Order: sequence, then structure tokens, then C-alpha cells
Amino acid sequence: MRAFTFLAVAAALTISASQALAWDDAYKGDATADPSRQPLIQAYPAANYCPAGKQPVIVGGVIYCGVPTAGTYYDPVSRPRVTVATQNSYLPRAYAPEGEKGVVSN
Repeated sequence: MRAFTFLAVAAALTISASQALAWDDAYKGDATADPSRQPLIQAYPAANYCPAGKQPVIVGGVIYCGVPTAGTYYDPVSRPRVTVATQNSYLPRAYAPEGEKGVVSN
């Protein structure tokens, strides 16, 4: 019973110490962030069904109607991939010839 109590106390101290030491490593925000700056609002290349004076914009991954403050949104995933032709070279296969002892590699 003493060993169990000792291990429980050691575990409790380890857990509390790790939380205390990790407290200072928490993310405190970007040091260069200026709260007065406006968010980046990019124009989204799509059909314009927005009211007059506005166009499709993307803010935080969501498309809205608004006035862009930056250039056109570019999605690198939608770009066609370049395929490179490769030459297939097959590995030799092992086989066991009939009437002979052992396996032969081709």
C-alpha cells in the first residue's frame, strides 16, 4: 500500500509540475500583430450575383459579398498537376522449374 501511495504522489507531482512548466509556453499571439489592421479580403473568381458595388470575396475560407482589400484568391490545389512519364521496369520473379530442385530467379 505504501508503494501505491508513493507512486500516486509522484504521479500527481509530475502532472502538476508539467502543467506549471507548460504554462509559459502557451501561444500568446503574434508579436507583430497590429489590432488596428483590417483582415485580408481577397476577390474570389466566381460569377457575380452580389448587389451593385460588391463582388464575391473570401474571408477566412468563407465566400461573401464585399469589397476586396487584396488581390484575387489563388487556390494552388485547383491548378492542374503536371504528370511525368515513367518507365516501368518489373522486378524478376522467382519460379520453381518442374523436375529441378530449388527456386530460380529470372
